[in-house]
Amino acid sequence: MGLPILKLPYLALKVLVDHFNYVELVTVSLVSRRADWVLKTCGKKPVPFFDMQGSEIRDLFDFDKIPFLALKVFVNHLGDVELVTVSVLSRRTDWLLKACGKNNVSFFKLRGIEIGYLRQIQVIELFLLESRRQSELPEWNFQLCYSVSYDQHISISCEHFFFRIRFEILDDIEKFVGIRRRLKIGESFVPLVITNDDGVKKTRTFWSSETDGMIAFMNFFKNKFNLPIQQLKFAGNRSRDIRTIVTQINSTQTVVKNVLVSVHPPLSADDFDFVLKNVSATENLSSHLILSQDFKFIGKIRAKIIKIHYGHWFTLENLAINTENEEIYVNGSDYLREELRSFLKEWVSGRLPKLKEVKLATRVCCLDVTRGFSKRRVKCQNDSGRTVEAVLGHGDSYGIVDLADRGQGYFRMKFYNGGLLQ
Repeated sequence: MGLPILKLPYLALKVLVDHFNYVELVTVSLVSRRADWVLKTCGKKPVPFFDMQGSEIRDLFDFDKIPFLALKVFVNHLGDVELVTVSVLSRRTDWLLKACGKNNVSFFKLRGIEIGYLRQIQVIELFLLESRRQSELPEWNFQLCYSVSYDQHISISCEHFFFRIRFEILDDIEKFVGIRRRLKIGESFVPLVITNDDGVKKTRTFWSSETDGMIAFMNFFKNKFNLPIQQLKFAGNRSRDIRTIVTQINSTQTVVKNVLVSVHPPLSADDFDFVLKNVSATENLSSHLILSQDFKFIGKIRAKIIKIHYGHWFTLENLAINTENEEIYVNGSDYLREELRSFLKEWVSGRLPKLKEVKLATRVCCLDVTRGFSKRRVKCQNDSGRTVEAVLGHGDSYGIVDLADRGQGYFRMKFYNGGLLQ
């Protein structure tokens, strides 16, 4: 397909091209490689389709400005990604695409390789706009991770992309230099700046407060898709933010799968106590926080897996009261022989039915802990040939202690029901 203007003398063609606006340049550029080459020869490097503003793209699809046949020809030259860019602008532009024979256009129908070629800001914009008009997400293994810290942000990942959006205070926007856009989340538009920090591009959005931004994203994904939080990370002295975010999560009954408390910058003891009491992780609670010897906490932690890296505060009472856990790992503790034996008695009595494994820091030998308990001698040699000791538990359950762990600085035991170990 050719364009009549391409037959004009060069000088006349250049004068004509100099009068083209962005929309017209992109329109001509998309017609053919030859048309694009002619524009470049005239000194016009066309603006990429994706860099056009929404109002400019909508101008391409205005029946009052372009005859339908011309519009249809133009649409036929658009690739899948370009069609999605047009489709998500508004219901009207999506309807115009359908009128031109382009049905079921969706960001979620793009191939991974097509998404991979997009710039991160394009992925963010197209994903959020597409999510706004859909009732469910595709099965791409979406994960939302929130960080409540000195650098508050959300990370969104799936099989085809990963991006991070930071939350800043609106009053600070002039401090940042970079590409400025407006991002639509739900029904709201917020300022966005893409900065280049020592070669690393960062996407920053600006709000009345940092927590307002985080809550806006939480509400969008909760209300639209009931999507759980894959990881909620806490770090730093952000007491007000921590309480605001946790209160929001609990009031909306948002599921939090994993909670991570970082070692640096540290939470205060009061904030850590608040998190333990008010955030219920369904899968994993992991704490790297170093606390003073005075810190105490007695209460249930409902996560399936507990990992405490500096756990002097995680006492025998904590071990006994947490009856819902499947795995408990505590470093930095120094459990005494009688404490470990008391814990083992709790398990033998059947009060810890879901427990699958414990690994507890101690200077006590494992044989001193299990001495005097009923043994299941038939289970004392596993498939690996390593020497083990099996302690008889409630019903047909038993716990295995690997004797090779002696002197390693911890007491480790795995728990089974009958028939799992021959």
